[in-house]
This record gives sequence, C-alpha cells and structure tokens, in this order.
Amino acid sequence: MKPLLLPLTFILAVIISAVLFVLNAQHLQIDTNLNDLNPTQINEPGLKKAIDTLTTDISQRFVVVIKGDDKAAIAASKAALQEKLNALPELNVIAEEAVQNSFLNIISAYRFYLLSADQRQSLASNSPQQIADQALRKLYQIGDGVRLIPFEQDPLGWFSDYLLTSLDSQTMPFQTSPSGTESEATSFSVMFSTFPKGMSAQQTLYSRIQAAETQVSQQFNVTVLRSGMFFFAVDSAQSAKSDIQLIAVGSVAGVLLLMMLVFRSLLPLFLSISSIAIGVGFGVLSSTLVFGSIHVLTIVFGASLIGIVVDYSLHYFYHYLAHRQASGPAHSGVLFRAMLLSVITSLVGYGALGLSDLLILKKIALFSCSGLAMAWLSVMLLGPLVVRRPIEARQSLLKHIIHGCQRIFARRPRVLVITGLFITIGCGGYMLVGNTKTNDDPRRFFHVSEALLSQELAIADLTQVYEPGRYLLIQGETPEAIFTALNAVTTAEGVAPQAISSVADYLPSPHQQLNNYTLQKKLYEEGGALDRFVAAIGLAPRISDQVKRDFKLAAQTPPLHFDDLENQLPSLPPLWFEQDNLIYSFALIRKGSDLPAIEAASKNITSVEYVNTLANASNALKAQRETGTKLLLLAYGLIALLVAVYYRNLSTVVLLLIPASASFIAIALVSATGHSINVFHIMALFLVLGLGMDYIIFAKEMASHPETTQQAILLSAVTSLLSFGLLAFSSMPIVQSFGSIILIGNTINFIAAISLFNNTQNTHEKGCYGG
Repeated sequence: MKPLLLPLTFILAVIISAVLFVLNAQHLQIDTNLNDLNPTQINEPGLKKAIDTLTTDISQRFVVVIKGDDKAAIAASKAALQEKLNALPELNVIAEEAVQNSFLNIISAYRFYLLSADQRQSLASNSPQQIADQALRKLYQIGDGVRLIPFEQDPLGWFSDYLLTSLDSQTMPFQTSPSGTESEATSFSVMFSTFPKGMSAQQTLYSRIQAAETQVSQQFNVTVLRSGMFFFAVDSAQSAKSDIQLIAVGSVAGVLLLMMLVFRSLLPLFLSISSIAIGVGFGVLSSTLVFGSIHVLTIVFGASLIGIVVDYSLHYFYHYLAHRQASGPAHSGVLFRAMLLSVITSLVGYGALGLSDLLILKKIALFSCSGLAMAWLSVMLLGPLVVRRPIEARQSLLKHIIHGCQRIFARRPRVLVITGLFITIGCGGYMLVGNTKTNDDPRRFFHVSEALLSQELAIADLTQVYEPGRYLLIQGETPEAIFTALNAVTTAEGVAPQAISSVADYLPSPHQQLNNYTLQKKLYEEGGALDRFVAAIGLAPRISDQVKRDFKLAAQTPPLHFDDLENQLPSLPPLWFEQDNLIYSFALIRKGSDLPAIEAASKNITSVEYVNTLANASNALKAQRETGTKLLLLAYGLIALLVAVYYRNLSTVVLLLIPASASFIAIALVSATGHSINVFHIMALFLVLGLGMDYIIFAKEMASHPETTQQAILLSAVTSLLSFGLLAFSSMPIVQSFGSIILIGNTINFIAAISLFNNTQNTHEKGCYGG
C-alpha cells in the first residue's frame, strides 16, 4: 500500500486542483499587452511608474478619421459615429469643443495669473493710461474686440487676448488633426473608460467598433479610418489564437496517432495525455499566480511544450521495455537518474530564457519550466501504475524508419563526424566573415495586417501632429526646475519656439504665475488701467469694483499646477508625474521639427533626456542578443560540468559538440535564406542545447539496448519536431524565429543521436518487445 500512497495523493491533488481551476476559469485573464516585448530596463521606481502611466494612457486611446467629398456628410457621420461609440460602455469619445470649454472654465478662475510674453512686455513698458487707451481702441476696432469670457469678468480683454494668442500660436494641443484638413476629413479621439480584460472581451469590443464604423460608412458614403495600439494588439492576439489552435491541435493529434500506432493501448496514451494536461495546467496556474494573467504569446510557445512533455512518458515506457526483466532499486535508480538528468537539461534550456530582460521571455520561461517539472513529476509518479499491466511496442515501422536513416547517415560514423565538423567550421566561418545579418528592430516581431498598416499610414499623414516614438523627459525636484529646463530647450540654438509641446503650453510655471499677478496690479489697482478704461467709456463703477475685488481674492488662491489641471481634465495626456519628491514631465516633439537640434540641446541640459523609443528598444534588443550569446556559452559550460561530474569522465564533454554543431548550422541556414538574426533566434539555441542533450543522455544511458533506445529517440524527435515545426510556420515573425531554429537544430540532434550511438554489437537484442 505504501508504494501507492504517493501516486494516489498526487492524483487526488491534481483532481482537486483541476476542479478549482475549472470553477475559476472565468477569472483567467489572457493578456495581449505588446509592452511585454519592450526590453528597456528602468530601475528608478518613480520614472518607471511615470513612463508606465504615459504608455498606458497612449495604449488606451485611439484616433478616428472620417474622409469624404461632402463636408455636410462628414459632419453628420462624425456626430453619428461619436454617438454610437459613446453608447459602448467601454468607450468615451473626447469632444474637442467640450474639452476646450472645460479648460476655459478652469483657467478662467486663474486669469489674473496668466499673461503672454507680449502682455508682460506691455505692462513693463506702458503706463496705465496707455494700456487703457489700447483697450479702448480694441473695443471699437472691428476684429480686435473678440471676448472669450463675459465682458463683466474681463473688461480690458486681457485674458481673452492671452487665450487667442495661445490658440494662434498652436500651443493649445487639443486638436487631433492639423489645420487645412477639415474640408476633406475630420477626426476625433476616443478613450477607454473601462479597458476590456482578456482576449474574448477585446475581440467583442473590436467587432462592435467595426460594426459601428461600417454602418456609418455605408449610411453617409464616407471612409472611416482608425488608429491605436488596441487594434494592433487584438490583431496580433487573433494571429496568436490561430497559431495556438494549429500547434495544439497538430501536436495533440500527432501524439495520439503515434502513441496508438506504436503501443496500441490506452494506458500509455492516458499517461502521455495526462502528463501534457498536468504540465500545461500547472504552467497556466504558475503564470497566473506570479503575473496575474497569462500572455497570449506564452500560450503560443507553451503549446509547443506538448512535443517535449510527451518525451518523458516515451522515455519511461522504452526504459521499462528495455529493462522489463530487471527489477528492484538498481533498475529504479538507473531510470530515475536518466530521467532526472533529462529534465534538468530541458529546464536549463527553458530556464535560460528567464535571464533575458524581455518580460515576455520571463513569462515563457516560468510557464515552460513549471510545466515541464510538473509533467516530469506526473510521469515518475504515475508511470509505475501504468506499467503494472503489460505494454508492448509495435516496432516494425519504427525499425524501418531508423534503418533507413542509418543507411544514409550511420554507415560510416567517422565520416559523419568529420563531415559534421567541417560543415560546422564552414558555418562558423560564414558567420565570422560577416555574412550573417542581424536586425533588432522590434517592429519586425509582428506581422501586421495590410489593412491596419494602411490605415495607420493614412491617419499619420492626416492627423499626426507629433513625432512618433520621440519625446523629451524632464526631471526635477520642483516645478520651477521643470519649467526652467523646458525654457532652456525651446530657446536653444536651432530649436523653433513651437517645436516642443509640453505642460508650458497649458500653464506658466507657478513662479511665473505669481509674477504675472504682480504685474497685473498696474491694471487693477486704484486709479489703474481698469479705472481709466471704465471712466472713458462711461460704465458704472460697480463693474470695475467687482473685477478689482476678484483680483484681490485671487491672491488667496495658490497658482494652478498642472497636476491639479489633470485631475480636473482626465482627458489631458499625463505629461506630469510626481513621486518621492521628484517630478517627471514629458514634452512631445511636433512633426517636422529639427530633431538633431533638439537632441543636441537636450544633451547640454542635465535634467533633460531626448528619448527615441524605437532606437532605445533596438539597442536594448541588440544588447539582449549579445548577452544571450554569452549566457549560451555559460550554459554550455555548466552542462559540460554537469555531464563530466555525472559520468565521471572528462571525455564525455565532447558530447556537447552535437548541439553546438546543430546550433551553428541552424543559424547559418536561417541566415543564408535571407532572414536576419534576432534575440529570439539566440534564445531558441538554448532549447537546441537542452533537447540535444536530452537525446544524447537517453541514448548513452540505454547504450546496451540500441534498437529500443533509437525507437524512443525517434518518437521523441518526431513529437518535438512536430510541435516546433508548426512554430516555424506561424504567422508571427518572432514565433517563426523560434521555431525555425529548433526545427533545424533538433533535426540535426536527432540524426546524430541515432547515428553515433548505434552499438552494432547489440543490434539483435535479447527479448522481443512486441512487433
């Protein structure tokens, strides 16, 4: 009974976990966040939070553009589409006019703190009488007497002049499209009031948005375009979903077919399927517990685990068939050591992915390692229960395949080794002379649909006011430090005053606001410009008295800060962030600006950093690729040490030449076919190492039974190649990178394992294992 206690306890724990998993399946979140592919490391908590806030805000907005020939139809379609989108509970249309009105209402209360540069100059150089005369001339001059707030609140018109000056200079960045496009197109922005969680909810919302656009487009005969990270994320998620279905269905179908053809029994099939389900389930559980959700790309890569997980049950069965006459602790010890070393090499390969700075690779590493470990444990605990009943393997077909491969590759092992080494050296030379191209552009990670890309480009031409992926990061301890740095940039040589859009476009610095208030005393003090103006036009004194009282009361209110403005206007971009007595502010760069001049100016100001997100991401991915290569060498060193210690023979280290050669050849072939090498190719080499050592260890441990061993390796290789081969045909470039390397590398591992570990002395084994 005691030998059954541990397996039965494990089965009970799995059943309980499965029930709990099914009951809480509705809470499982499938993440589609593309930011997980961002390799940039930010160690400063405050800065990281500020950038995350800005990134989240950008990802939860999108722009809609409506084009057409009829201006009336465009206006009507805009109103109709805004109404339909506002009807969706997850969305909130940003009405530019409403935002401007809200902004006007907020800053009107602080109008005595606001002045333009020309107004400050006028106050400094003109007398109260001259200012009153200027206000009088504007009042009666056609076109110069525009009032944006009631006359009673701003008799002199100074606040209205301030607003009009700001709008004329385009420093109020409310418009989503540049001027001059309204006759052919109009645009508006949309924010997510509640961002949908999970692929299903996102796809549902995506479909509703498409339905609304199609209906409006057909009704008014207009073209509707939209641009936003949300649409790219959903499109990528759908591609990933197709890949998941292809890989999972293909792998499981292949495993079922192979297991039934070879064993023709439900018991081995049951163990294989159970280990797959337990491994994948535990991987999902681990990812959810650690990261709160499971990324869709993790599922894509995780689906390929099916081919590796089934290796453990195959190795177990064939080890049992080869030693079925043996029993006792010695046999169990040999089996355990072989299986343990096998899983360790696989864990080293997948675990190395976690050393990357890419969050997505960390998630894949956790999912894969936890899944592999639990699948291995399930085989070791449940295997003894399965083999209690006789198991037979039908070997005829497998023998024909193996003998066919050996006739081609294993007739002269030394020739094969020498040829392999020459090819490896040639591939190494091919790479050393610079024929291998690399490309670390993160935009190449995804295959973007032509429809989305064309819409993105069309909208960029019509509405893009700012340079994409470029901005200035300003840090300081006080608001004044931020505004001083911004002023230093905008006044630098070669930088146009309107090139930068920042918090200074919305408000002056608090210190400047206080100075503005002091300067305006010339307007509102007794006998000042206001009194002279009122007297000249014959207004009742009560009007000027009320304005002067408002001016005095304003002194009791502190200047308006941008974070307070953001709190009252949530639709504003999060350009200001405070944490731990530090302020982080972002400044956007207007399209068509002199980028080299702005970058040069930022280098001369210690608190300003010019950020090029694409260049930074590419540089970080390049560093990841180079670091990954060094870590790969370290992994080879660690496994060499492990093998040498385990076999107590230094010469066994030579076995690592097999996965090393496979890696060189795989990289060279991929490069020769015109593909550029990226970090995902390098990370795939860790699995080539792990899988290669898995075959080699199994072949070496069962060297006395070569036919049985080779059949196990063949089945193992077929299942692995099936899974990773399907990755190579994915629609997503990063998945293709991963799959193509492993497909080529593991094929070479398999050929070497069945060709070089072919003990001809034991070709005819004692005993028959079926077939």
